[in-house]
Amino acid sequence: MKMRDDPIIRSMERTGYPPWLSDDRPKCPCCGQECETIYKADGEIVGCDSCLIAYDAWEEDACFPNRGRDEY
Repeated sequence: MKMRDDPIIRSMERTGYPPWLSDDRPKCPCCGQECETIYKADGEIVGCDSCLIAYDAWEEDACFPNRGRDEY
């Protein structure tokens, strides 16, 4: 007769956490994914390390309002 694993062991194999911790992980209010870092703008949460993408400001034309104008 094969014995089944304890429910706690099955939960940890499935989620990586014991049942009493599996729902107690921080989740981003914007995308719902588990996250380690959130980002705020003007006090409001705008996303997390999972749903926001960082871009190089030097490569974004919107960061240079005077680009393309004559500077003479």
